[in-house]
Amino acid sequence: MADSDQQRLDAIVQVLIRIQQDQRVLSDRLARLEGAAGFTAPVSQSAAQPATPEAPPPFSSVPPEAAEVQPAPPMPGPAPAPTPPPHVHRSPELETRMGLTWINRIGVVTLVLGVAFFFKYAVDNRWIGEGGRVALGVLAGLALLAGADRLWHRGQRVFAQGITGAGIAVLFVAFYAAFGFYSLISQPAAFGLMLLNTAAAIVLSLRYGSQAIAALGLVGGFMTPVVLSTGQDAPWFFLGYVLLLAIGAATLAWRRRWRLLDGLAFAAAFILFAAWIGQHFTTEKRLVAIVFALAYYALFATREFRPVSAMAPAAACVLLLAISVPGPYPFLLLAPVVIATAMAIADARSRPEMLLAAFAAFWATYGLGQFDFVHYAARGTLTALLALPFALFLMWAPWRAGRGAAIGGIGLIVAPLNAAFFYAGAYVLLRPGWNDWLGLFTVALAAVHFALARWLWSAARSERLLMLMYTGVALALVTLAIPVQFAGFRITMAWALEAAALAWVAARTRDERLQWISTAVFALAFLRLSGDDAGLAVSVTLLNLRFLTFAVVAVCLGLSAQFGRRWAGAVVLYFGAHGVLLWGLVLEVLGWASRVAAPQDVVNFQSAAVSILLAAYAVLLVAIGVGTRSALNRIFGLVLIGSVVAKLYLYDVWRINRGIYRVAAFAGLGVFLLLMSYLYSRFRGSIEAFWRDEESRT
Repeated sequence: MADSDQQRLDAIVQVLIRIQQDQRVLSDRLARLEGAAGFTAPVSQSAAQPATPEAPPPFSSVPPEAAEVQPAPPMPGPAPAPTPPPHVHRSPELETRMGLTWINRIGVVTLVLGVAFFFKYAVDNRWIGEGGRVALGVLAGLALLAGADRLWHRGQRVFAQGITGAGIAVLFVAFYAAFGFYSLISQPAAFGLMLLNTAAAIVLSLRYGSQAIAALGLVGGFMTPVVLSTGQDAPWFFLGYVLLLAIGAATLAWRRRWRLLDGLAFAAAFILFAAWIGQHFTTEKRLVAIVFALAYYALFATREFRPVSAMAPAAACVLLLAISVPGPYPFLLLAPVVIATAMAIADARSRPEMLLAAFAAFWATYGLGQFDFVHYAARGTLTALLALPFALFLMWAPWRAGRGAAIGGIGLIVAPLNAAFFYAGAYVLLRPGWNDWLGLFTVALAAVHFALARWLWSAARSERLLMLMYTGVALALVTLAIPVQFAGFRITMAWALEAAALAWVAARTRDERLQWISTAVFALAFLRLSGDDAGLAVSVTLLNLRFLTFAVVAVCLGLSAQFGRRWAGAVVLYFGAHGVLLWGLVLEVLGWASRVAAPQDVVNFQSAAVSILLAAYAVLLVAIGVGTRSALNRIFGLVLIGSVVAKLYLYDVWRINRGIYRVAAFAGLGVFLLLMSYLYSRFRGSIEAFWRDEESRT
């Protein structure tokens, strides 16, 4: 290798060695800086092991002494920081928040109270004149604002925000004192100064990015007309000022995402409006009240802050109710506007809670309105007005389902409650003068729900649950229409017929839920049978309304058992049919015996007659079972005849005192027992064949 090439190679090796040494020095210095700052970092290799001279490359011709390069001198800088103490776990964020933010806010409030107490103390001791006190307050407020601005520029931003709030509050106190305490300025001048102070607070909140300053300025702005009031009412100015201030707060909340301002403006506007209604509202001022109530509602219902938009319908309904009382017309005419707006916003912004809020707000305020309907002759007109909000809530879910939009659980909650509340309200209105038409009205309302269920079945099959909900509401209304329109036994028969119709529909649609609804309606009919119908007095046996009612219920139960024979509960309906018919027959026999027997023989006659009746019914069941190949009828007949035998030997033989009745009971039962035995003897082969065929099929 040439000497020149060897020299170049040696120079490159020396440069690489210097670069490596410089890198070690920088790594050590970085480790010391990180240790001083409290960061954990791995110990550098140079700090962990003593440096050893690098051996020259094996191919170098330069001796080790010549190739060794001295470490580079350290870079100028501060002396190495001492080793930090062991790390102690703490929450610096919580500590600074408590020490800086919250302590700052508490200090501001304390300072403002101290200034207020100083003013009072100065007044009590007559230290300075009235003008001097106000001037000191204004100068103190301006000084606080100026000092806060300097602190802001020096980087103490959170502290500066608190001082700014203190300055704004002191200026509010000073301006109010100039008008309210000392009468140094007129009301318009005080209003202008306080409004200017509010505007300054808004500007400073934007400058410093502080929601707290903006909230403080708005609180002062909303309180301005209250503290400067002289008792004279100027509704257009007062409500208009509050509305403009609320619009400003809403704009600021939208631009800077300060949601607290929406809630503050909503609460302040509602409280001030309600206070004005309580102090100054009269029917002559209804127009201005309606205009601003709707304007406030339009503002807050469209807010991005969802709690405010959800509470807006309730606030609007409460205000409209207060404006309308004692008459219902303004409320019923304007409430649909509130409801339609809430529904549109709920649909456009996917806020179903607004629908629920509007629903609860309307029906709650209407129910709490305590309108005196006695003085209103046009009850049909009032019912029609009440039907407007009912129709809006009724059509919301089908309208969304027709567009393919989701309904959700809220739609399922609204559907039945809306029908219940509307029917209750309409019933109160129509009861005095339209009592004869209430049943037809109820059926018409049920037909509307049936029509919606049918439409949902064909147009929106995905909403089967909603369809079933409307169907259930319609069935409940039909069931309710029966006692509303009819009286006495007619209610029981109508319920039984309705239950049988439901059982037929359930069998056709194979919907077990309808079968359960049918059974529930039968339960209502049974309750009426055991109550008023069973105690109905009759004078003719069998050919009377009481037995007709029992017979209709028994036939409906039997038909329902036949319709739903594939349903597990059909056997209950079957036994229920025979039980109701036997119940009615027993009542007829007891009544006949009480009419024809001597008073001293009534109990004996009744007991013997009932035993013979049950035995005859048992034989009839066995005969029907043989003729129809029904094992259930035959078994039921056997069980029934067994119960009659038990009654005869355990009760009748001891309780029937007159011999003729005891003889009649035993002789009659004996005849029927022999007749039943003959049936089994005569048709034994057929009965056994029935069982063999049944076993082969299974």
